Amino acid sequence: MTIEAQDLDERLAEAVKVRDQLKAEIQRIEGRREAALKTLNEVEEEIRDRNLDPDTLDATLAKLREAYEKAVLKFEVEVQQTQEALSPYLEIK
Repeated sequence: MTIEAQDLDERLAEAVKVRDQLKAEIQRIEGRREAALKTLNEVEEEIRDRNLDPDTLDATLAKLREAYEKAVLKFEVEVQQTQEALSPYLEIK
């Protein structure tokens, strides 16, 4: 065998090694993808079980956040009003 043929054999062996590593990596990636899809389906099913639509979840969360902010603001105003109403009685020593 000539030096060139030996060099080609080594290059081929290295390429085959890399190919086999890539095949193994592809299998690992496919396994992780399948696990992720299964988890996604489980989460979407849990969302549906709560009578929500996974496709409109962002809009639902935005509405809930807005309602929460309004409720907190209203509560703060009521606490302030109560504090002001009670302040004459609280200043008596």
